[in-house]
Amino acid sequence: MFVPNKKIAVIGALSALLVFMAWAAYTSSSYTSSLQERPFNAGVVGKVSTLDPSKVTTHEEKLVASTLYEGLVYYDEDARSLKPRLAKDWKISADGRKLTIELKRNILFHNGKQLTAADVKTCWEKALTEAAGGKASLFLPIEGSDRVIKGAAADLAGLKIVDRYTLVVAFSRPDAAFVYHLTNPAFWIRDTEDKADICPGTGPFKFKERNDKSIVLTRHDKYHRERPALTEIQFSMYQDANQALRDYKARKLDYLDQVPLKEVKNIREASEYKGLYTVKPIQAVYFLGFNVNQEPFADNFMLRRALNYAIDRQAIIDNITGGLGQPLKGALPLGLPGYNKDMRGYSYDPEQARNLLAQAGYPDGQGLKPLTLTYNKSPGHQQIAEVVAAQLGQLGVQVELKSMDWKPYVKELEMKRLKFFRLGWAADYPDVDAFLYPLYHSSRAGVSNFTGYHNPQADKILDASRAETKSVKERINLLRRAEEIIVDDAPVLWLFQQEAFKIVGPDVNGFKLDSMEMVDWYSLELKKPELEKQTSMIPEVSP
Repeated sequence: MFVPNKKIAVIGALSALLVFMAWAAYTSSSYTSSLQERPFNAGVVGKVSTLDPSKVTTHEEKLVASTLYEGLVYYDEDARSLKPRLAKDWKISADGRKLTIELKRNILFHNGKQLTAADVKTCWEKALTEAAGGKASLFLPIEGSDRVIKGAAADLAGLKIVDRYTLVVAFSRPDAAFVYHLTNPAFWIRDTEDKADICPGTGPFKFKERNDKSIVLTRHDKYHRERPALTEIQFSMYQDANQALRDYKARKLDYLDQVPLKEVKNIREASEYKGLYTVKPIQAVYFLGFNVNQEPFADNFMLRRALNYAIDRQAIIDNITGGLGQPLKGALPLGLPGYNKDMRGYSYDPEQARNLLAQAGYPDGQGLKPLTLTYNKSPGHQQIAEVVAAQLGQLGVQVELKSMDWKPYVKELEMKRLKFFRLGWAADYPDVDAFLYPLYHSSRAGVSNFTGYHNPQADKILDASRAETKSVKERINLLRRAEEIIVDDAPVLWLFQQEAFKIVGPDVNGFKLDSMEMVDWYSLELKKPELEKQTSMIPEVSP
């Protein structure tokens, strides 16, 4: 049959288009599949000794464990409030003495078992007896927790199962902060009845294998928030941050959790890394403690205030920490409800420092014996101590430096033998109570309050904030008032809030880092290829 030339051209164009579409669909699906099915390669600097959430102590251990395990609630930074994760809902009784938690239905562990209230109870009881790094104290508000810790009871009396999906937590006294404790790894849920070396959790990924240098996790296809985009995550553990950065630059890593401080500025200034790195203030602070029960700091808040005004915090950040950090003007870092941006606090003011030093009885430092600043051995701690000593020297205050190995250093802290010493503190849960109560309440002296600070008024207000379970606004006001008292007393020399610096590869989408320095592994994906170049290859056909 005769076909006119015009029809031949149209048919040819349509055929070419169909062939291209088939090719594009094949190459696109093939490329996307190869991206999403290959492992997501993450690098951490440090040793990961355990994945048991009740025993993790380092940031690296918590980070890897967070792929496997979850809590009943999580902190939503956009809403600035707690939201349900494994829990469906929770309610505090009118008297503040009971917390009723209802679980979501059809939550599956990695082994296929359904999560129930009995699993939560068993998990928490086991965590209470095994918790490392002082995390057992987070359970203390629960009735009977002290008996379990002492070995006098195996059953936690304050945990009662109402039905398959409902649990009641009874407190020895009201504690509005407790529900925030549930975000801590010690409360993350795992199937403790499973005899596997790595207990199954409910998180978006499940354990596959590990060796001395890597840990491999695979996707939990029946995850309750729908299936994650990534099929596998492989963590590589480095002892050398410089080697980790070299591997990242060689495109061997999709995510690097720690960058050498000396490289931070270079990366921030290099155009090829624009949009790939994240700087995030985290809920961790760095400061120097005064032993308020020993001379010269005992009963001399003027001296303690003077030293706070004498330090140029921004200079420390700019010259030592790679530009990472936020100057601390008081006891609380920014980022959580309760932080008071309008509080004056302390800033670099040499003139005020000199005036207060004179009022303290030491004009231009005269009559003040040399202070010994003790810190645990670390090049970074030493550099900061040297700068502090030099800045205080400009005030006429002589400072001698002393470094110690970690274990004897901690022992000296616990025995309250050190007069002037370095401290770092990372919040155990996303609430300002996690700073004010453990560091400054007198009941924590020698446990986490290493300055020996004791102000009955501050204690009373902090206790009242925990008892305030009805009004969030009133609780925040109480916590702010407590901080004002503490800052006036100046039991420590506040330096800076820490900032995290993370970097991802160009194929990564959906990276989210929260202020507890945890990654949302569920939201991560490897980018799909763009089809712009493919569509530009469609042949032009003239009629």
